[in-house]
Amino acid sequence: MSTTDTRKWLGQKIDDLIKSKGMTKRFVSEKSGMPYSSLNSKLKGYRGFDLDDILALAEAIGESPSELLPPQFTKDVPALAEGEVK
Repeated sequence: MSTTDTRKWLGQKIDDLIKSKGMTKRFVSEKSGMPYSSLNSKLKGYRGFDLDDILALAEAIGESPSELLPPQFTKDVPALAEGEVK
């Protein structure tokens, strides 16, 4: 998955969670402390989320941060052996 694909996937995932919980982007923006324009740009995939964003949004929407991670960051992906470079 490319960086652009990951940004779009994560934006869609968070947007879907917001809607499924009956929340508005404005509410989540205020609760997370993220400016609305920044949240909207990130949800559309124009900009990326950093770890602080993911943590703040997870708390704002009442989800575990692990629920917001792209598939390549889940435990199903094999870890690299110590010293192994990929």
